[in-house]
Amino acid sequence: MEDTMQNAGRSKLTVWEAACIVTGYGIGGGVMAIPYLALRNGVVVSLLILVAAYFASLLMHLMVADLSLRAGSGQIIVVFERFLFRGKFKKVLTIAFFGMVTVVMLTTLATYITGAGEIIAVRLNTGPFLSRFVFYAAATSVVVFGLKAVGISEKIAVFVIFVLIAVFAAASFLNIKNPLPLAPGGWKEVLAYFGMAMFSFVAFFSVPQAVEGLGGDVKKIHKALFIGFLNIFIMIFIITLCALLSSTEVTPLAMIGWSAGIGTWAQLAGAVFTLVAMITTYWSISLALADILREQTKLNRIVCWLIATIPTLLLTLLGQGGFMEFVRFAGGLNAILIAVLLVPAFLGANREGPTRLMGRFASPPVLILIALSYILMAIGSAVQL
Repeated sequence: MEDTMQNAGRSKLTVWEAACIVTGYGIGGGVMAIPYLALRNGVVVSLLILVAAYFASLLMHLMVADLSLRAGSGQIIVVFERFLFRGKFKKVLTIAFFGMVTVVMLTTLATYITGAGEIIAVRLNTGPFLSRFVFYAAATSVVVFGLKAVGISEKIAVFVIFVLIAVFAAASFLNIKNPLPLAPGGWKEVLAYFGMAMFSFVAFFSVPQAVEGLGGDVKKIHKALFIGFLNIFIMIFIITLCALLSSTEVTPLAMIGWSAGIGTWAQLAGAVFTLVAMITTYWSISLALADILREQTKLNRIVCWLIATIPTLLLTLLGQGGFMEFVRFAGGLNAILIAVLLVPAFLGANREGPTRLMGRFASPPVLILIALSYILMAIGSAVQL
Protein backbone atom coordinates (compact mmCIF):
# COMPACT_ATOMS: atom_id res chain seq x y z
CA MET A 1 0.00 0.00 0.00
CA GLU A 2 1.22 3.42 -0.88
CA ASP A 3 0.49 5.02 2.46
CA THR A 4 1.01 2.02 4.73
CA MET A 5 2.75 3.15 7.90
CA GLN A 6 3.86 6.36 6.25
CA ASN A 7 1.25 8.13 8.33
CA ALA A 8 2.57 6.67 11.59
CA GLY A 9 1.24 8.63 14.54
CA ARG A 10 -1.92 9.69 12.66
CA SER A 11 -4.83 7.36 13.27
CA LYS A 12 -7.29 6.62 10.51
CA LEU A 13 -9.40 4.41 12.78
CA THR A 14 -10.65 4.74 16.34
CA VAL A 15 -9.68 1.96 18.75
CA TRP A 16 -13.24 0.62 18.57
CA GLU A 17 -13.26 0.59 14.76
CA ALA A 18 -9.93 -1.25 14.69
CA ALA A 19 -11.23 -3.71 17.30
CA CYS A 20 -14.36 -4.32 15.21
CA ILE A 21 -12.28 -5.08 12.11
CA VAL A 22 -10.53 -7.77 14.16
CA THR A 23 -13.85 -8.98 15.60
CA GLY A 24 -15.44 -9.03 12.18
CA TYR A 25 -12.78 -11.38 10.86
CA GLY A 26 -13.63 -14.02 13.46
CA ILE A 27 -17.41 -14.00 13.91
CA GLY A 28 -18.45 -15.88 10.79
CA GLY A 29 -18.99 -19.61 10.45
CA GLY A 30 -16.57 -20.76 13.14
CA VAL A 31 -18.48 -19.08 15.96
CA MET A 32 -21.80 -20.57 14.91
CA ALA A 33 -20.29 -24.07 14.70
CA ILE A 34 -19.01 -24.06 18.29
CA PRO A 35 -22.24 -24.98 20.20
CA TYR A 36 -22.50 -28.21 18.20
CA LEU A 37 -19.01 -29.17 19.36
CA ALA A 38 -19.53 -27.86 22.91
CA LEU A 39 -22.45 -30.27 23.31
CA ARG A 40 -19.96 -33.12 22.92
CA ASN A 41 -17.46 -31.73 25.42
CA GLY A 42 -19.63 -30.40 28.25
CA VAL A 43 -19.78 -26.77 29.33
CA VAL A 44 -16.93 -26.91 31.86
CA VAL A 45 -14.37 -28.44 29.50
CA SER A 46 -15.61 -26.22 26.68
CA LEU A 47 -15.16 -23.05 28.74
CA LEU A 48 -11.64 -24.05 29.77
CA ILE A 49 -10.71 -24.75 26.16
CA LEU A 50 -12.24 -21.45 25.06
CA VAL A 51 -10.20 -19.49 27.62
CA ALA A 52 -7.02 -21.24 26.47
CA ALA A 53 -7.86 -20.51 22.83
CA TYR A 54 -8.52 -16.84 23.65
CA PHE A 55 -5.13 -16.27 25.28
CA ALA A 56 -3.18 -18.26 22.69
CA SER A 57 -4.87 -16.31 19.91
CA LEU A 58 -4.40 -12.93 21.59
CA LEU A 59 -0.67 -13.56 22.03
CA MET A 60 -0.30 -14.75 18.45
CA HIS A 61 -2.02 -11.66 17.09
CA LEU A 62 0.10 -9.39 19.28
CA MET A 63 3.04 -11.12 17.63
CA VAL A 64 1.63 -10.34 14.19
CA ALA A 65 1.07 -6.71 15.18
CA ASP A 66 4.60 -6.45 16.57
CA LEU A 67 6.10 -7.84 13.37
CA SER A 68 3.97 -5.55 11.22
CA LEU A 69 5.08 -2.56 13.26
CA ARG A 70 8.76 -3.46 13.08
CA ALA A 71 8.64 -4.23 9.36
CA GLY A 72 7.44 -0.72 8.59
CA SER A 73 4.61 -2.13 6.49
CA GLY A 74 1.08 -3.11 7.35
CA GLN A 75 1.00 -6.31 5.30
CA ILE A 76 1.98 -9.81 6.32
CA ILE A 77 3.83 -10.79 3.13
CA VAL A 78 6.44 -8.11 3.75
CA VAL A 79 6.72 -9.27 7.37
CA PHE A 80 7.85 -12.73 6.27
CA GLU A 81 10.00 -11.35 3.48
CA ARG A 82 11.72 -9.06 5.98
CA PHE A 83 12.19 -11.41 8.93
CA LEU A 84 11.93 -15.01 7.71
CA PHE A 85 12.92 -15.63 4.11
CA ARG A 86 16.69 -15.53 3.59
CA GLY A 87 19.36 -16.28 1.00
CA LYS A 88 19.17 -16.76 -2.72
CA PHE A 89 15.69 -18.29 -2.53
CA LYS A 90 14.22 -15.28 -0.75
CA LYS A 91 12.29 -14.02 -3.77
CA VAL A 92 11.04 -17.48 -4.70
CA LEU A 93 9.85 -18.10 -1.15
CA THR A 94 8.13 -14.74 -1.02
CA ILE A 95 6.26 -15.43 -4.27
CA ALA A 96 5.33 -18.94 -3.10
CA PHE A 97 4.02 -17.64 0.22
CA PHE A 98 2.13 -14.87 -1.56
CA GLY A 99 0.47 -17.54 -3.71
CA MET A 100 -0.40 -19.68 -0.68
CA VAL A 101 -1.88 -16.74 1.19
CA THR A 102 -3.95 -15.72 -1.82
CA VAL A 103 -5.38 -19.24 -2.21
CA VAL A 104 -6.21 -19.53 1.50
CA MET A 105 -7.91 -16.14 1.61
CA LEU A 106 -9.88 -16.66 -1.60
CA THR A 107 -11.04 -20.06 -0.34
CA THR A 108 -12.04 -18.58 3.01
CA LEU A 109 -14.00 -15.81 1.30
CA ALA A 110 -15.74 -18.40 -0.87
CA THR A 111 -16.72 -20.13 2.38
CA TYR A 112 -18.82 -17.19 3.45
CA ILE A 113 -20.40 -16.63 0.06
CA THR A 114 -21.46 -20.29 0.04
CA GLY A 115 -22.82 -20.22 3.59
CA ALA A 116 -24.64 -16.92 3.13
CA GLY A 117 -25.99 -18.03 -0.22
CA GLU A 118 -27.59 -21.09 1.37
CA ILE A 119 -29.38 -18.89 3.92
CA ILE A 120 -30.58 -16.37 1.33
CA ALA A 121 -31.78 -19.15 -0.98
CA VAL A 122 -33.95 -20.62 1.78
CA ARG A 123 -35.39 -17.29 2.91
CA LEU A 124 -36.00 -15.74 -0.51
CA ASN A 125 -36.55 -18.96 -2.47
CA THR A 126 -33.93 -17.98 -5.02
CA GLY A 127 -31.46 -20.09 -6.96
CA PRO A 128 -27.96 -20.80 -5.59
CA PHE A 129 -26.06 -18.47 -7.91
CA LEU A 130 -28.43 -15.52 -7.50
CA SER A 131 -28.32 -15.93 -3.71
CA ARG A 132 -24.55 -15.98 -3.67
CA PHE A 133 -24.36 -13.01 -6.02
CA VAL A 134 -26.65 -10.93 -3.78
CA PHE A 135 -24.36 -11.51 -0.81
CA TYR A 136 -21.25 -10.94 -2.92
CA ALA A 137 -22.54 -7.60 -4.23
CA ALA A 138 -23.47 -6.38 -0.74
CA ALA A 139 -20.12 -7.39 0.72
CA THR A 140 -17.84 -6.04 -1.99
CA SER A 141 -19.62 -2.68 -2.28
CA VAL A 142 -18.21 -1.65 1.12
CA VAL A 143 -14.66 -2.88 0.62
CA VAL A 144 -14.16 -0.83 -2.54
CA PHE A 145 -14.16 2.35 -0.41
CA GLY A 146 -11.18 1.25 1.70
CA LEU A 147 -10.07 0.96 5.32
CA LYS A 148 -12.13 3.70 6.98
CA ALA A 149 -15.34 2.59 5.26
CA VAL A 150 -14.77 -0.99 6.42
CA GLY A 151 -13.97 0.21 9.97
CA ILE A 152 -17.21 2.19 10.18
CA SER A 153 -19.24 -0.64 8.64
CA GLU A 154 -17.72 -3.20 11.01
CA LYS A 155 -18.54 -0.95 13.97
CA ILE A 156 -22.19 -0.76 12.94
CA ALA A 157 -22.38 -4.48 12.18
CA VAL A 158 -20.85 -5.49 15.53
CA PHE A 159 -23.38 -3.26 17.32
CA VAL A 160 -26.23 -4.93 15.41
CA ILE A 161 -24.84 -8.36 16.26
CA PHE A 162 -24.64 -7.58 19.99
CA VAL A 163 -28.22 -6.25 19.95
CA LEU A 164 -29.45 -9.42 18.23
CA ILE A 165 -27.50 -11.62 20.65
CA ALA A 166 -29.08 -9.77 23.60
CA VAL A 167 -32.57 -10.31 22.16
CA PHE A 168 -31.87 -13.98 21.49
CA ALA A 169 -30.40 -14.46 24.97
CA ALA A 170 -33.47 -12.96 26.65
CA ALA A 171 -35.75 -15.17 24.57
CA SER A 172 -33.59 -18.22 25.30
CA PHE A 173 -33.92 -17.89 29.06
CA LEU A 174 -37.69 -17.74 28.60
CA ASN A 175 -37.63 -20.94 26.53
CA ILE A 176 -35.23 -23.29 28.30
CA LYS A 177 -35.62 -26.81 26.92
CA ASN A 178 -32.40 -28.62 27.82
CA PRO A 179 -30.08 -29.04 30.79
CA LEU A 180 -26.52 -27.91 30.22
CA PRO A 181 -24.31 -30.83 29.16
CA LEU A 182 -21.63 -31.61 31.73
CA ALA A 183 -20.09 -34.88 30.56
CA PRO A 184 -16.67 -34.32 28.93
CA GLY A 185 -15.94 -35.77 25.52
CA GLY A 186 -13.05 -37.86 24.29
CA TRP A 187 -9.83 -36.66 22.71
CA LYS A 188 -11.43 -36.32 19.26
CA GLU A 189 -14.17 -34.10 20.63
CA VAL A 190 -11.65 -31.97 22.52
CA LEU A 191 -9.43 -31.53 19.47
CA ALA A 192 -12.38 -30.69 17.21
CA TYR A 193 -13.66 -28.08 19.67
CA PHE A 194 -10.23 -26.56 20.19
CA GLY A 195 -9.66 -26.40 16.44
CA MET A 196 -12.93 -24.57 15.82
CA ALA A 197 -12.43 -22.25 18.80
CA MET A 198 -8.99 -21.28 17.55
CA PHE A 199 -10.36 -20.81 14.05
CA SER A 200 -13.01 -18.44 15.44
CA PHE A 201 -10.25 -16.25 16.88
CA VAL A 202 -8.08 -16.27 13.74
CA ALA A 203 -7.76 -12.70 12.43
CA PHE A 204 -4.09 -12.42 11.64
CA PHE A 205 -4.62 -10.99 8.16
CA SER A 206 -6.73 -8.15 9.59
CA VAL A 207 -4.25 -7.18 12.30
CA PRO A 208 -2.06 -5.20 9.87
CA GLN A 209 -5.13 -3.12 9.01
CA ALA A 210 -5.54 -2.31 12.71
CA VAL A 211 -1.85 -1.42 12.99
CA GLU A 212 -2.05 0.87 9.99
CA GLY A 213 -5.39 2.38 10.96
CA LEU A 214 -4.15 3.23 14.46
CA GLY A 215 -1.02 4.90 13.11
CA GLY A 216 1.33 2.45 14.82
CA ASP A 217 0.27 3.60 18.33
CA VAL A 218 1.35 0.73 20.62
CA LYS A 219 -1.16 1.43 23.40
CA LYS A 220 -4.05 1.70 20.97
CA ILE A 221 -3.01 -1.51 19.22
CA HIS A 222 -2.94 -3.35 22.56
CA LYS A 223 -6.43 -2.09 23.38
CA ALA A 224 -7.86 -2.84 19.95
CA LEU A 225 -6.65 -6.44 19.92
CA PHE A 226 -7.73 -7.08 23.51
CA ILE A 227 -11.21 -5.67 22.84
CA GLY A 228 -11.52 -7.29 19.43
CA PHE A 229 -10.91 -10.78 20.75
CA LEU A 230 -12.92 -10.14 23.92
CA ASN A 231 -15.90 -9.34 21.68
CA ILE A 232 -15.51 -12.73 20.00
CA PHE A 233 -15.12 -14.51 23.36
CA ILE A 234 -18.31 -12.92 24.71
CA MET A 235 -20.24 -13.78 21.57
CA ILE A 236 -19.08 -17.40 21.65
CA PHE A 237 -19.91 -17.75 25.34
CA ILE A 238 -23.43 -16.32 25.08
CA ILE A 239 -24.29 -18.08 21.82
CA THR A 240 -23.06 -21.44 23.12
CA LEU A 241 -24.85 -21.15 26.46
CA CYS A 242 -28.15 -20.09 24.95
CA ALA A 243 -28.03 -22.53 22.04
CA LEU A 244 -27.39 -25.42 24.41
CA LEU A 245 -30.26 -24.39 26.69
CA SER A 246 -32.93 -23.55 24.13
CA SER A 247 -32.33 -25.38 20.86
CA THR A 248 -34.81 -27.98 19.72
CA GLU A 249 -31.68 -29.67 18.38
CA VAL A 250 -28.11 -28.33 18.53
CA THR A 251 -27.26 -28.19 14.84
CA PRO A 252 -23.86 -27.83 13.11
CA LEU A 253 -24.84 -24.24 12.22
CA ALA A 254 -26.14 -23.30 15.67
CA MET A 255 -28.62 -20.63 14.66
CA ILE A 256 -30.84 -23.16 12.85
CA GLY A 257 -31.70 -25.25 15.91
CA TRP A 258 -31.43 -22.31 18.31
CA SER A 259 -33.90 -20.08 16.47
CA ALA A 260 -36.31 -23.00 16.02
CA GLY A 261 -36.29 -23.50 19.78
CA ILE A 262 -37.27 -19.94 20.75
CA GLY A 263 -39.99 -19.15 18.21
CA THR A 264 -40.74 -18.74 14.54
CA TRP A 265 -39.85 -15.03 14.64
CA ALA A 266 -36.32 -16.00 15.61
CA GLN A 267 -35.73 -17.95 12.42
CA LEU A 268 -35.84 -14.80 10.31
CA ALA A 269 -33.89 -12.82 12.90
CA GLY A 270 -31.41 -15.69 13.09
CA ALA A 271 -30.89 -15.58 9.35
CA VAL A 272 -30.20 -11.84 9.59
CA PHE A 273 -27.75 -12.44 12.45
CA THR A 274 -25.86 -15.10 10.52
CA LEU A 275 -25.70 -13.00 7.36
CA VAL A 276 -24.38 -9.97 9.25
CA ALA A 277 -21.76 -12.15 10.96
CA MET A 278 -20.65 -13.57 7.62
CA ILE A 279 -20.52 -10.21 5.85
CA THR A 280 -18.29 -8.73 8.56
CA THR A 281 -15.84 -11.56 7.99
CA TYR A 282 -15.95 -11.07 4.25
CA TRP A 283 -15.24 -7.34 4.67
CA SER A 284 -12.19 -7.91 6.87
CA ILE A 285 -10.62 -10.69 4.81
CA SER A 286 -11.23 -9.16 1.38
CA LEU A 287 -9.85 -5.79 2.53
CA ALA A 288 -6.71 -7.55 3.78
CA LEU A 289 -6.33 -9.48 0.52
CA ALA A 290 -6.82 -6.35 -1.60
CA ASP A 291 -4.13 -4.55 0.42
CA ILE A 292 -1.74 -7.49 0.08
CA LEU A 293 -2.30 -7.61 -3.67
CA ARG A 294 -1.76 -3.87 -3.96
CA GLU A 295 1.48 -4.06 -2.00
CA GLN A 296 2.89 -7.00 -3.94
CA THR A 297 1.75 -6.14 -7.46
CA LYS A 298 1.71 -2.30 -7.31
CA LEU A 299 -1.54 -2.41 -9.27
CA ASN A 300 -4.33 0.15 -9.02
CA ARG A 301 -6.50 -0.11 -5.88
CA ILE A 302 -9.67 -0.87 -7.85
CA VAL A 303 -7.92 -3.58 -9.87
CA CYS A 304 -6.71 -5.21 -6.65
CA TRP A 305 -10.21 -5.00 -5.20
CA LEU A 306 -11.57 -6.84 -8.25
CA ILE A 307 -8.85 -9.51 -8.09
CA ALA A 308 -9.55 -10.00 -4.38
CA THR A 309 -13.29 -10.45 -4.81
CA ILE A 310 -14.39 -11.75 -8.22
CA PRO A 311 -12.62 -15.16 -7.88
CA THR A 312 -14.37 -15.71 -4.53
CA LEU A 313 -17.70 -15.82 -6.32
CA LEU A 314 -16.38 -18.03 -9.11
CA LEU A 315 -14.91 -20.53 -6.61
CA THR A 316 -18.36 -21.23 -5.21
CA LEU A 317 -19.41 -22.61 -8.59
CA LEU A 318 -16.89 -25.45 -8.45
CA GLY A 319 -18.90 -27.60 -6.06
CA GLN A 320 -16.27 -27.99 -3.32
CA GLY A 321 -18.65 -29.26 -0.67
CA GLY A 322 -20.89 -27.58 1.89
CA PHE A 323 -20.34 -24.84 4.38
CA MET A 324 -18.69 -26.87 7.15
CA GLU A 325 -16.28 -28.50 4.70
CA PHE A 326 -15.19 -25.06 3.52
CA VAL A 327 -14.71 -23.91 7.14
CA ARG A 328 -12.58 -26.92 8.06
CA PHE A 329 -10.42 -26.63 4.95
CA ALA A 330 -9.77 -22.92 5.40
CA GLY A 331 -9.14 -23.33 9.13
CA GLY A 332 -6.59 -26.08 8.61
CA LEU A 333 -4.65 -24.13 6.00
CA ASN A 334 -4.59 -21.00 8.15
CA ALA A 335 -3.30 -23.01 11.11
CA ILE A 336 -0.47 -24.54 9.10
CA LEU A 337 0.63 -21.16 7.75
CA ILE A 338 0.67 -19.64 11.22
CA ALA A 339 2.31 -22.50 13.10
CA VAL A 340 5.06 -23.07 10.54
CA LEU A 341 6.01 -19.51 9.68
CA LEU A 342 5.03 -16.98 12.32
CA VAL A 343 7.17 -17.99 15.28
CA PRO A 344 10.40 -18.32 13.24
CA ALA A 345 9.70 -14.89 11.73
CA PHE A 346 9.28 -13.43 15.20
CA LEU A 347 12.56 -14.98 16.38
CA GLY A 348 14.25 -13.49 13.31
CA ALA A 349 12.87 -10.05 14.15
CA ASN A 350 14.07 -10.33 17.75
CA ARG A 351 17.65 -10.65 16.50
CA GLU A 352 17.32 -7.12 15.11
CA GLY A 353 15.79 -5.49 18.14
CA PRO A 354 13.43 -5.91 21.12
CA THR A 355 9.71 -6.46 20.80
CA ARG A 356 7.42 -3.46 21.28
CA LEU A 357 4.18 -5.33 21.97
CA MET A 358 4.92 -8.77 23.42
CA GLY A 359 6.95 -7.84 26.51
CA ARG A 360 7.71 -10.79 28.79
CA PHE A 361 5.51 -13.03 26.64
CA ALA A 362 8.23 -13.08 23.99
CA SER A 363 10.05 -15.85 25.87
CA PRO A 364 10.83 -19.14 24.05
CA PRO A 365 8.49 -21.29 26.20
CA VAL A 366 5.53 -19.02 25.41
CA LEU A 367 6.39 -19.00 21.71
CA ILE A 368 6.56 -22.81 21.70
CA LEU A 369 3.13 -23.01 23.35
CA ILE A 370 1.67 -20.61 20.79
CA ALA A 371 3.09 -22.64 17.90
CA LEU A 372 1.82 -25.87 19.49
CA SER A 373 -1.66 -24.43 19.87
CA TYR A 374 -1.86 -23.74 16.14
CA ILE A 375 -0.54 -27.17 15.25
CA LEU A 376 -3.31 -28.61 17.43
CA MET A 377 -5.75 -26.30 15.67
CA ALA A 378 -4.74 -27.78 12.33
CA ILE A 379 -5.21 -31.30 13.70
CA GLY A 380 -8.55 -30.39 15.26
CA SER A 381 -9.78 -28.87 12.00
CA ALA A 382 -9.23 -32.24 10.30
CA VAL A 383 -11.01 -34.34 12.96
CA GLN A 384 -14.27 -35.88 11.79
CA LEU A 385 -16.91 -36.56 14.46
